[in-house]
Amino acid sequence: MADKFSKTMWRSVAHLAIAVENERWVLPHSLQQRIDRYWNELLAKETGFFRGPVLHVKRVHSHAQSVRIDTVRTDYAHHLYGRSLSEDSPYRVRVLFAAACLVTADQFLIAGVMNSNTSRPGWIQSIGGSPTDEDIHNGYFNPIVSACREAQEEVAISLRPSDCRVGGFTQDEMNRIAVVVYMPLKHRAEDIIPQIKAYLKNQQNPELEDVLGLPLGPVGLKMLNSQTRPHVRYLETIVQGLYAGG
Repeated sequence: MADKFSKTMWRSVAHLAIAVENERWVLPHSLQQRIDRYWNELLAKETGFFRGPVLHVKRVHSHAQSVRIDTVRTDYAHHLYGRSLSEDSPYRVRVLFAAACLVTADQFLIAGVMNSNTSRPGWIQSIGGSPTDEDIHNGYFNPIVSACREAQEEVAISLRPSDCRVGGFTQDEMNRIAVVVYMPLKHRAEDIIPQIKAYLKNQQNPELEDVLGLPLGPVGLKMLNSQTRPHVRYLETIVQGLYAGG
C-alpha cells in the first residue's frame, strides 16, 4: 500500500544545484504560534522528535540537462504541522531531502522500515533524512554529504562521497523532491542485510526497526505493492529510475 498520491516522476539530470537562502522562512505570526503549540504537545507525549532543519522547495529551474532548485530553511515542527494544511497552502512544506540509495552488488536497493518512535511508524521508505547545517556550504546543499552521513547514522554503512553520485531526483505534483544519491555496495544483499539487521537490533531506539532489499525494476515494484505495510510512493519511482540506469 502506497501513500495516497500517485503522480511522481523521475528526473535524470547531468548537473544539479540546490541553492539555500541565507535567511530561514518567516511564517505569519499566528501560524508560527500554532506550530509551536503543536510541537510542545508532541514533546509532552515524549515522542523524542528533534526540531532540526528542513528544506522547502520554492522553485525548480530546468535548462537542458541542468536543474537548479531554490530552497529555504524551515524546521521539522513546521514540516509535521504542515501535513494538516491543504495541499495548495503556500505554507505547506514541499520538502527536499537526500535519499541514500544503497544498492548491493546484485542490484537490490536497501530500504528502511520506520520505527515506532518516528512520525511514520512502520512505513517503508529510503534511508536518509533532513539536512544539517554542515550539508550546506556557500549557500548550496550537498546531497552526497547528507546521504553519506545518514547511511552511517541509520545503518552503520560508511562510504566515501567520491564513490557516490547523484543519480537523479523524484518530483511529485506538489514539488516534493527526493534527491537520489546512488551509493554502490560491494556486498550482495544476502550478506549485508543480516549485518544491518543485527546492528539495528543492538541499538537503543533506532530510527529504523528493520530493512529489506528491493530488487531494482519490476520485481521490486511487485514486492513493494505486495507489502501489508505502507510505503512512500517516491520509493517506487526510485526502484524504476535506478533500474533504467538513472
